[in-house]
Amino acid sequence: MNLDSGAHRLRPAAAALLAAVLAAALAILLAACSSGAEAPGGVPAGRPAASAPATSPASGGLRGTTEVNGFLLPMRYAAVDGDTWEGIAAHFRMTPEILRSFNEAESVAAGEIIDLRGVDVPQLGAGGSVAGQDGQGRVLYRVGAGDTPSGIASRYGVPLYALRIANLDLLTGGEWIPPAGTTVTIPNPPAD
Repeated sequence: MNLDSGAHRLRPAAAALLAAVLAAALAILLAACSSGAEAPGGVPAGRPAASAPATSPASGGLRGTTEVNGFLLPMRYAAVDGDTWEGIAAHFRMTPEILRSFNEAESVAAGEIIDLRGVDVPQLGAGGSVAGQDGQGRVLYRVGAGDTPSGIASRYGVPLYALRIANLDLLTGGEWIPPAGTTVTIPNPPAD
């Protein structure tokens, strides 16, 4: 009986298992890190329930609270003393001009709720309008001329894949570009 040959057979299996576990852990870590949400103590937050937006302290110099949706995408920021349009915009990777266009306030004040997505502001690729809500509380959006799926997804703070899944009945194959006048469902919009 040769014990060496059995050990060689286990090593590739163990290596494959270890590689799979590490790949899964890395995927979870990357998903948590890309969300920008952190739990107290700097540990990446877990996925919140899709039905209730979660809040977490903002990181990277901002001390206010960021509200995220069920996809862990930032929706609103509660400002604190010392916050500026420039600092908030830089943290959320946008220009101060775009951030100001989403909000009516002239200056940032403590307690001010800053809209990070521009839901009420027509944007490039998302100039349509809200047509109402469905029976499940999801926003129904009427597509405008020139709207794109990525523009709509960005305006409402949802991943493109989630927008497509919510509108499977409208997909016809290939690149999905809903025609003007079409009503699409926005999954998990921010709660007002």
